[in-house]
Amino acid sequence: MYVKRILIPLFVGLIACGGDDRPRPGELTTVVLWEFGGVPGLRAWVRQAVADFNAARSDIQIELEFRDWATQRESLISTTIVGDGPDIVRVHHKYSVEFGELGGLYALENFPDFPEVKERILDNVWELVEYDGKHYGLPVTMLPFVLAVNTDIMARLGLEVPKTWDEMLALGPKFAGTGIEPFTMPGGVNLDTAYRFLPLLYKAGGRVFNEDWSAAAFDGPAGQAALEFLVEMKNKGYLPAGSAAYRFDENAAHWSTGKAALSIEGPWWQDIVQGNYDFDLNNLALAQVPGPAEPLEPHPSRTLLDVIMIAITGYTKVPNEAWEVVKALDLDHPVWRNPNPTMGGIPTLKAAYAEGVQSDYIDLDQLATAGANGLGWPGHPAITQIQRHIADAVNMALTGSLSPKEALDFAAEEVNEVLSDY
Repeated sequence: MYVKRILIPLFVGLIACGGDDRPRPGELTTVVLWEFGGVPGLRAWVRQAVADFNAARSDIQIELEFRDWATQRESLISTTIVGDGPDIVRVHHKYSVEFGELGGLYALENFPDFPEVKERILDNVWELVEYDGKHYGLPVTMLPFVLAVNTDIMARLGLEVPKTWDEMLALGPKFAGTGIEPFTMPGGVNLDTAYRFLPLLYKAGGRVFNEDWSAAAFDGPAGQAALEFLVEMKNKGYLPAGSAAYRFDENAAHWSTGKAALSIEGPWWQDIVQGNYDFDLNNLALAQVPGPAEPLEPHPSRTLLDVIMIAITGYTKVPNEAWEVVKALDLDHPVWRNPNPTMGGIPTLKAAYAEGVQSDYIDLDQLATAGANGLGWPGHPAITQIQRHIADAVNMALTGSLSPKEALDFAAEEVNEVLSDY
């Protein structure tokens, strides 16, 4: 059953019977901030930024709580039902559509200065937090998917970074006898797998759904070609033998220990491979994700883009104070004007890419190019369930349980059943 059938009546009823506990002039206002997930560098920054804000302000104090990344949707559902919870949340952009529609998030158009704020953020990321013409979160960091390259391996073998799938396949024989695979990726039954398949689908001109989101489209020519490419890489030994069981951690360990040259990753990779595996960053480069020589469907070639947004909840009693906090921490703070690898993503602020900006990111230009050409997962309420079906299809094809076409067709049938409920 579509969750809005349950939530909207409850939400409206709770608002109708709720008391007026909005802040009164002269009183200290507490703004509750829930931070979901986050790499260690981001968490450390948030703690310090909140402490600095609280020390500088006598009218607003932030109450900070860190929450597990995997509990975002459940937390938003429960707090929306009861009409009580945090005033601000840092979450994945995909929840803007579902909870914007339900009233669980607050439209930024309610703030008079939103047009000026909107102008300071990169244009293409706003579509990811939009529902029905309104925006339900401030896009703060973006995570475009790119190709991570071990330049030491490529240089020792005298190889160029591939730009197409055919060029990736052509690399394979050059690795014979080295004990190193050209490419590695998570291929297990997990969302990491879906997140590596989608950049290839988008590069080939494919999309997850048809135009009106009434049916799956990832099983079309682009999806089949992408999965056939991965299966060919696997069958020829150009992927690790155990990759069909890999999650993110196994894949990161395989690449970081010099056992594979290429992997599809993003702005988190630099900090992860250095911090967790002591990888020499002199041997890391980034490039665009390869695709077919020409798109296979009538859509432009894109790459996958995730966005982390900071959003104000629809039931907050202190929206104006929450907006002050959002702007202070996630718009005006200088950290967003200098792309920082320890933050887990690159900023969406236009000023971060102005001439003369210094950054410790390796190949920031490649990340920025991918970000400008990025396309997110569709903001469908059941997108996590749909991602699991796609991951299952990739895994079944990589293990040989089904052919690429059979696996995608089966997943599409499952997804179409999901879509029929909405």
